[in-house]
Amino acid sequence: MSVGSVTARIARQICDVEPVGYSQGEDRRSWYANADWAGRCSSPQNADCSSLAAGAVCYGLHDTYGVPWGHPALPEINDHWTGNLRPGLEARGFDEVPWADENLTPDGGFRAGDIVLSAANEGGVGHVIIIVEDGYDPLESEAWIAETGDLYGERGDQTGQETHTARYSEHPYTQRGAWTSCHRFNEAKFFQQWPEFAKGKAQAKSAAPTQAQAAGPQHAHGIDISSHQGGLNVGAIWADFVIVKITEGTGYENPYWRTQAEATLAAGKRLGLYLFANDEDAGEQARFFLDRAKAYAGRATFWLDWEADALNLAPSDALVILNQMAAETGSTPGIYLNGAGMESGDWSAIAGRFPLWYAGGPNYASYGQAYSDPPTPTVPYWGGNVLIHQYTEDGYLPGYNSHLDLDRLRDRATWDRMIGGGQVVSGAPSPVSTSSLLQVDGEYGPATMKRLIDVFAPGYSEMFAVANLRRYLNSTVASSAQRMLIGADKLPEDRGWDSHVIRIFQYWAWCCVRPVAPEMWSRFADGWSFGEYVDGEPGEATWAALQEALNRSRPGSFRLM
Repeated sequence: MSVGSVTARIARQICDVEPVGYSQGEDRRSWYANADWAGRCSSPQNADCSSLAAGAVCYGLHDTYGVPWGHPALPEINDHWTGNLRPGLEARGFDEVPWADENLTPDGGFRAGDIVLSAANEGGVGHVIIIVEDGYDPLESEAWIAETGDLYGERGDQTGQETHTARYSEHPYTQRGAWTSCHRFNEAKFFQQWPEFAKGKAQAKSAAPTQAQAAGPQHAHGIDISSHQGGLNVGAIWADFVIVKITEGTGYENPYWRTQAEATLAAGKRLGLYLFANDEDAGEQARFFLDRAKAYAGRATFWLDWEADALNLAPSDALVILNQMAAETGSTPGIYLNGAGMESGDWSAIAGRFPLWYAGGPNYASYGQAYSDPPTPTVPYWGGNVLIHQYTEDGYLPGYNSHLDLDRLRDRATWDRMIGGGQVVSGAPSPVSTSSLLQVDGEYGPATMKRLIDVFAPGYSEMFAVANLRRYLNSTVASSAQRMLIGADKLPEDRGWDSHVIRIFQYWAWCCVRPVAPEMWSRFADGWSFGEYVDGEPGEATWAALQEALNRSRPGSFRLM
């Protein structure tokens, strides 16, 4: 796998297989917004020549180096067209490849993934193609023209030629000598420009971790959703927890909340449920919410979202709702505030009893962020004891083609204690017991096997534990990703270890363990690309990720982290 090979594969997939037509309208990037991990589109979409090129390069960088979706190292489609694609490519590791002007062919021929420009500002006609095989006269893929013969068309390829693959020598712009430049990915240049992806690739076995390292951070990542995410497949999203809006005020009920809540529990994720308050009577708002939510007592945490019109009320009204939630569910509810809410009154009476879910911080509005670990804000009343930090409302995650609120949970144990009630907010998180934790040493030995059994098959054998691990992976890794990796929609669930379950686990670990365990990852897989890690071959880096995940998992939970 390389940037060039993935770029070429995606370009050809879109042009030759998927129902993608041509348009320069607002839907020029719809193919990219709706394609899955393998570049497959389940419904008709559109592209134009530059959105196809930039998007295919995004796939190349993501699949090869694990560059997160939305990272600035990926050429954002809305920012690029043929007139500025050259500097956009050069800023992401591409070099111009010299060629002879008489035949417009580089010395040594083309390579798969080369981007060939006809830039109008450089004397060309305003077009770009992607070379999809090596050679002196290779095939190229392109988004060419709408079914109308113009620049704008309906979604989908109406003629079979709106997007297509053809021979380079047969292209009319080759025959006219209209190409202005050829650009090829240079790994060393990319690493120089984006050093966070350029760490050494040697796997070094380090000394045994300290007890503190073995305990590891107890934070987790998740999302909060409402009716706006009615089409979201919760099971396909990598999240430890999902917080679902049930009601707003005394009259609105999210029509999808039960489906969203049940899907969250079915996928083995932590469930939260929230009331979005307005300025109506506090007790009536609590009643409207609890009539629906309290059936989930003992299975979910409960939250009061206090912003917008709710700020016309006082913190004492919020306390009424929180107290009623606590009394009727036997839990410790929490409150959601942003900066404006924090400044709207005196929250001291609430801060001493109820955990805080806070929205804000530096770069809150940053576009396209994936999961990250920003510093936990220090805020009035709660100080540094922010349990959940919503650090962006414009996050993007694989498995969903629109923006999401992304949240970081400081302490899983506190969340879990909230479900059962009790005082949980004051001071630091409760210490984590290390008596049964594994030494993260990258060795799959008797201790790791025992911990795997404790989590996935208490009282049974390793074979049963691996079978249940397979079921868990099937519930959390999207079928489209599994097709890309193993050629099937899901793992067989009646088998032990094999290359397929190793590959799917590696994929899961790349997405779920790598972001939350950077120290472990740097010890065992420092600087590795996606393709180097997700190879189906067990090794220290794979077993270390399993050990890390098992240390973060509850015995008998039948799920990881």
